[in-house]
Amino acid sequence: MFDVFDKPTWNDRESLFVHKPEVSGIMDGTSTIYQYGYPDTNYPILRMPFDLYDQDGDVLPHGMYMIALDFDRKYLLFLQSNEIKARVPVAGLSEEMREDSDFKKREELATKYQKYMNRGHQRKAKKFKHELEIYDKRVRTKLSATITLKEDEGIYILNYETAFQKAFAIIPKF
Repeated sequence: MFDVFDKPTWNDRESLFVHKPEVSGIMDGTSTIYQYGYPDTNYPILRMPFDLYDQDGDVLPHGMYMIALDFDRKYLLFLQSNEIKARVPVAGLSEEMREDSDFKKREELATKYQKYMNRGHQRKAKKFKHELEIYDKRVRTKLSATITLKEDEGIYILNYETAFQKAFAIIPKF
């Protein structure tokens, strides 16, 4: 009628599995990807849902790109794996000046952190380091890049925004 079998003991790990589980040799966080990886990016990431073509027929495939403003502020750069894949001329740019009070607040935190670290007061310095990290995260979270298609005009509009800069570029649809 019924096959009789031994019930597994739930506190014994090996009896729950048919084959004995083995632990991998690489633990979380010990891989070279994590040890020697690039630091967090300060560029907004664009998730582009469509392919872009230029007048010569070259294509920029859909995917994820970091968008950066070059040093001359004349071009928006499409970066992928830290390689420039394309560049687009900037049609409009506005830069916001930092308020002196914000800049002074960060400088005060940085000097207090250095002062306590030089004196050997790591506990007090840790508090100021944490406040500096929070301040920098607030600045970094204001990153965005979007691309929209205006079908009636036949153009793409690329918007780039950081905490202190806003730029847009117009890309014709071919």
